[in-house]
Amino acid sequence: MKPEGKQRIFKFTKNITKYLILLLCFWLSTDIIGKLWMYGSGAWEISKRNYMAFCILYIVILLVFWLLFEAYGVEQRRLMDLVYGQFFGAVCTNVFFCVLMCAVSDIAIGRLIIAFLKLLVIEAAVGIVWVLCFFNFYLKCQSCKNALFIYGNRENEEETIQINNHINSYFKIVDAVHYSQGTEKLEVQIEPYEAVYLGDIPYEERNQLMKYCLKKGIECYSVPKISDIYIQNTDILQLHDKVLLKYRSSGIKAEKAAVKRAMDIIVALLMLAAASPFMLIIMICIKAEDGGPILYRQDRVTIGGQAFQMLKFRSMRVDAEKDGARLAAKNDSRVTRIGKIIRNIHFDELPQLINILKGDMSVVGPRPERMEFIEEYSKIIPEFRERLKVRGGLTGYAQIYSKYNTGPEEKAKYDLMYIYNYSLRLDIKLVFLTLRILFQKENTEGVEEEQKSAVKDRNIIK
Repeated sequence: MKPEGKQRIFKFTKNITKYLILLLCFWLSTDIIGKLWMYGSGAWEISKRNYMAFCILYIVILLVFWLLFEAYGVEQRRLMDLVYGQFFGAVCTNVFFCVLMCAVSDIAIGRLIIAFLKLLVIEAAVGIVWVLCFFNFYLKCQSCKNALFIYGNRENEEETIQINNHINSYFKIVDAVHYSQGTEKLEVQIEPYEAVYLGDIPYEERNQLMKYCLKKGIECYSVPKISDIYIQNTDILQLHDKVLLKYRSSGIKAEKAAVKRAMDIIVALLMLAAASPFMLIIMICIKAEDGGPILYRQDRVTIGGQAFQMLKFRSMRVDAEKDGARLAAKNDSRVTRIGKIIRNIHFDELPQLINILKGDMSVVGPRPERMEFIEEYSKIIPEFRERLKVRGGLTGYAQIYSKYNTGPEEKAKYDLMYIYNYSLRLDIKLVFLTLRILFQKENTEGVEEEQKSAVKDRNIIK
């Protein structure tokens, strides 16, 4: 069967089974939640007749949480992202409804916990099995075309080939050439391949090669440049017989900024209330380990270039930066024992909830950087300073979709995608997705020992 036919079967089967799982969850909820009605009394009796509507609401909320956690994004997400998405979607739904029924009924809390725990276990198990099956099904449906990689001056072609061929199911790089050979020679070399991967090469060569691939029906992939993000954020205008692109300005409008600030305060207060017991335990452990200060204050830069002191639980030795500022390295000897634990689950960032309440930071936004790193990165990526058009965030697009040691250019692209496509809905989605990365170790992996910042040698302009 042709790859296109396999992909159509995959999409059809995926959608059918997705809705069958929701029907299964609905049947389970009517059975398990319905049995709780016999234990209610008083005012709860009035609402017993409407429990079917309650179960429908349950399924709608479950679907919303699964969508928020991208639990169905088999084509775009990693396997563990999908597993976490299914699990946390079920957790959030059942915790929400357990609390709701505690508030509106007199059913014993023990019965409620047992009932919703049953639903949680079944839903998470069924969802994870579905993910495992369809992730493998998706990989088998991909033709994984042989591709030519055309790379630029700032790329390590061997590293790129190794990483791509490990994670990419769309194409496999079988050969690589430098763009400096010229487009005429490159067009001849492209001919035998089913796909072409254009790396970080100049605009003129990239556009010409892209047009050639489209003309010949060869699949073409490319590394986006920051200007491509600007082009995505445009309105198409018809002016008589001309077509114009109107580029939207970045930043958040005043009315949206006010709503965002209100959300920051509400979320920060709720998170502080929920995290207080953990914060107390962490404070005791840090003090008991070496007797040093509990909090670490670090100068960072936020909206408009304003400097502020960002708070963190101290996870390194007191003299960790006696030789100057640098990012944490892999297996960094400066990290304390309790520091390793709280860094792996991002709990060292919890004091920044106070920064959010003070107005220094937002819940969602580009990660605040130190001024020395901003100056260093801006020499390589002039657009890096555009991140300062909004408040720095506790979490953000780059934190969720990249890693701690991801290069500054890729992080800048993610942050600009957030700034130019801001919406309250996106903020809510990113808040929930933050739960997904708390237990993913690769998101906290440090830079190499010889690096002080996220810049590698290949990031230097040649």
